[in-house]
Amino acid sequence: MNHSHILYFDNNFDYPVMVKGKGIYLYDEEGKEYIDGCAGAVSNSLGFGRKDMAEVIAGQAEKLSFVHRHYVSADVNHQAADALKEAFPYMDRFFLVSGGTEATEAATKLARLHFYHKGQVKKTKIISRWMSYHGYTLDALSYGGNPGRRKEFTPVLREDGHIMPPYCYRCWLSKDCKSCSLECADALEDMILMNGPENVAGFIFEPVSGTTLGCVTPPEGYFQKIRDICIKYDILMIVDEVMCGAGRTGTMSALEKERVVPDIMALAKSIGGGYFPVGAVACTGEVAQPVIARGMFPVGHTWSGNPLASVVIKKTLSIIKEENLLQNVKEMGEHLRGRLMALQEKFACIGDVRGVGLMQGIEFVKSRKTKEYFDPELDFAGTVSRNCMEMGLIVMPCHGMDKGRGGDAIMLGTNFEVNKEEIDRIVHIFEKAIEKTVSGNR
Repeated sequence: MNHSHILYFDNNFDYPVMVKGKGIYLYDEEGKEYIDGCAGAVSNSLGFGRKDMAEVIAGQAEKLSFVHRHYVSADVNHQAADALKEAFPYMDRFFLVSGGTEATEAATKLARLHFYHKGQVKKTKIISRWMSYHGYTLDALSYGGNPGRRKEFTPVLREDGHIMPPYCYRCWLSKDCKSCSLECADALEDMILMNGPENVAGFIFEPVSGTTLGCVTPPEGYFQKIRDICIKYDILMIVDEVMCGAGRTGTMSALEKERVVPDIMALAKSIGGGYFPVGAVACTGEVAQPVIARGMFPVGHTWSGNPLASVVIKKTLSIIKEENLLQNVKEMGEHLRGRLMALQEKFACIGDVRGVGLMQGIEFVKSRKTKEYFDPELDFAGTVSRNCMEMGLIVMPCHGMDKGRGGDAIMLGTNFEVNKEEIDRIVHIFEKAIEKTVSGNR
């Protein structure tokens, strides 16, 4: 075990120790090269080792490295908010935080305070979805619906109500997504009525699911139906775009394709390029107005809105725009998906390929016909991931998609600067890792 004084995420895994990175590549202390095929935690929108990013961080650190937002503000905080406004013009106010979990929790608190300051003090509940993930603080974990991540903490979690996910490959209602009536969205209305609309403040969900379901995207019309239900019952629509937002899907917001505007957005990961812990809560002017009128929004941590994070947000969004990286995400996402679909034709163990842009999921099955998953004891996705690692490719394994009982998937998603040759190399290694895994399970 290396670095024995560190308490690791997985203390049974011998982690390679990285010492530098360039583009999509990482290098460990022994000089071995790895392709970062999942952009960290599907978070690094820019490549490693960009001199311009290092310079803006160093320049800001020399000029002003920290102020506490309770007492003063920094010029770059306003510049970051202006950059976010340009990127998300349908949002009006931005509260800067230091990460994704902080963003989702602040978003739900904003929903609560919005109604509290309007005199609707009973509106406290936040409905969410099963098989979702919104972070690891207790409130964020409560709203999340990942059975594996919740189990040790269940006694201390709150329960405001979860609904089924729009998981077409394993539809909880056994519907055909091409002909269904989006009953998975109707479940929100049922849950609101069960709780009483007067008690519900918001509904939080991931437009594209992360590791809990491996890049599940809802069927067309889902976002609009959720939007309509929220309006009908005066519920705030809160989208968790921590992973899928800020260009990961080829648009700044994953909702843009259907032209749906939420009330509140949680952002992080890609708005920082992979260069600093960043996050933001965005909301419409209508949501912000009652809070502004009362003066206080008592939310956030010590490093929320620090100048270093703000200058990174500003620079990252500028690079995404100036280098036309959204177009590259679209093109490389299509190329990656095409290559993965070809793998599906080759390997019977690939049951589904899904996702959008540079956020693609591959679900493995024991039987493509029945969608039976592999015995969880086999850790099929984990084995694929470890085989990839041995061959110099880092991917993100996912487990328990079928209601937490079983299921294996891999998520792929590089930085936004990736090119076709690099995509082809990723898929080639991935193919070899699947071959090794399949042969080992015979």
